[in-house]
Amino acid sequence: MRTIHRLEPHGTEKMKDFRSLKFLDRMRPVFEAFGVEYPVMRKIIRIKLVMDGRRVPTVIGSGRSEEEGSSSYRSSLLAYGLIGLFIGLMMIVPMPLFLQMNIVLGMLLFMIMTTMISDFSSVLLDLKDKSILLTRPVNLRTLNAAKLVHIVIYLLSITAAMSGVSLVAGLIRHGVWFFLLFLFELILICGFVILFTSILYFIILHFFSGEKLKDIINYFQIALSVFMTVGYQLIGRLFDFKDLHFTPLWWNFLLPSAWFAAPFSLLVDHDFNIYYILLTAAGIVISVTAIILYLKVAAPVFEKNLQKLNNSAERGHVVKKHSLQQTVSNVICRSRLERAFFTFSARMLKNERKLKLRLYPNITFAMIFPFIFLLNFLSGGRSFAQALAEIKGGDYFLFLYLSAMLLAPMIVMLGMSENYKGSWIYRVMPIGSPGEILKGAAKAFIYKYIFPVFFFAGLIFSAIYGAKIIPDIILIFLNTLILMLLISGFSKKELPFCKDFQYTQNGSNLGLMILSMALSGAFAGVHFMLLRFFSPGIYLFIALSIGLILILWHTAFKVTWREIAGNA
Repeated sequence: MRTIHRLEPHGTEKMKDFRSLKFLDRMRPVFEAFGVEYPVMRKIIRIKLVMDGRRVPTVIGSGRSEEEGSSSYRSSLLAYGLIGLFIGLMMIVPMPLFLQMNIVLGMLLFMIMTTMISDFSSVLLDLKDKSILLTRPVNLRTLNAAKLVHIVIYLLSITAAMSGVSLVAGLIRHGVWFFLLFLFELILICGFVILFTSILYFIILHFFSGEKLKDIINYFQIALSVFMTVGYQLIGRLFDFKDLHFTPLWWNFLLPSAWFAAPFSLLVDHDFNIYYILLTAAGIVISVTAIILYLKVAAPVFEKNLQKLNNSAERGHVVKKHSLQQTVSNVICRSRLERAFFTFSARMLKNERKLKLRLYPNITFAMIFPFIFLLNFLSGGRSFAQALAEIKGGDYFLFLYLSAMLLAPMIVMLGMSENYKGSWIYRVMPIGSPGEILKGAAKAFIYKYIFPVFFFAGLIFSAIYGAKIIPDIILIFLNTLILMLLISGFSKKELPFCKDFQYTQNGSNLGLMILSMALSGAFAGVHFMLLRFFSPGIYLFIALSIGLILILWHTAFKVTWREIAGNA
């Protein structure tokens, strides 16, 4: 037992005990009846809960440093509570109960599942506990129990935060029986999420490598960040309900939310339609079958497959040359050294999971933000043809300057990396000027992120306005490059991928964002005035922008080793 005391973080004994552990104490006889050493399990869970408070969840953004992590767990619960407020508003919208609960439970399932995969996979897939604790006087059953209880506590916490408003609204509107049924189904949903996540990981690990699983987890993290970034822009449009009615369809049997919503129609509305009976039966049969498959098939080999996570490299994998990327580097890079760091930076941008988690939500937002405002034309009873005609009558493609405002400051993110400790390689290489490194990295960033955003947006706006706006799209793209170069020139000189994420300077980033907003607004204003009063001036503006880019390109990256010596 002394060994377990030594495993606790410094100062843990003086910390206030967790309420969940006090509640768990009442169930001590149950755990001991299954052969679990309860005092040991309690200490392990306590340490895990302490560490949860130091982890920065995806939902509150990735710009927060680890030093702020002590309050990040509570902040994440507050963020989940705000999401729950929007979900709870669905409970007051007049609609059939089955449709209402289908929407509410579907949103809860999506958020709980995505959060489980994005933020808690490190716990579910953790192998360090066994290698550390099983060498101590801790048996496997106790360790597995601690791991399961920890996951359940986490899931119940975020589920309570997201469903609290819905529970209260349902209690007021439908009564106590609805409240108890809803509470029971939330517990079932938590179990369903754990079971589904485990089966998903088992299937991926069975057929693929541990690296592929890490990539999939990263994609879920990015999806959650994107949802949190753009969701509030669209949430208001969810409440434009007219002539609501529900028609049973066969594909509803494929929706887990429908399985959990059907019992409300049976037990609250007392609607014993065969459709709701079959849906409820499908939920029971599928859930029981999944549990049996997991216990009989997945669980026995799941832990064995987890060892694949320790194999960071895929055997037999050969890196293929990207012909397009190589062609682009040959065209836009002047020297061999610049081409080498273009290729290096492009691969780092592709493989750096934590960096992608920071970049992709902003890139996605920059890609769709100009079109969010166009959705307003579809409201007010307008047909699609009427809305399209009204959009064509204005210069709404200038909303692309919003994309420029968001994309340009992201150039400073190139200095961050999970593998920043390898930045010593810059100093031992025979490189005369660090400007070649910075140029190659900047061109890779433009190639990987800025150009695709404008290419995508340009295709859509060209489809709306026709080929006549192509010069305008080119001008906005060039002005974005000017913004990026100006921000790069004003920011601290850093080599790419040489700094840890925890050293993000939020104050400096805020200043760069204000600068980007001011300059993009000025560019948009000049562009608008030219369109209104002197449209041929667009071509003059393009020529001036190209000239300014050439000047800035030679000045922004004209740095010496002495200027960045403290950052390398």
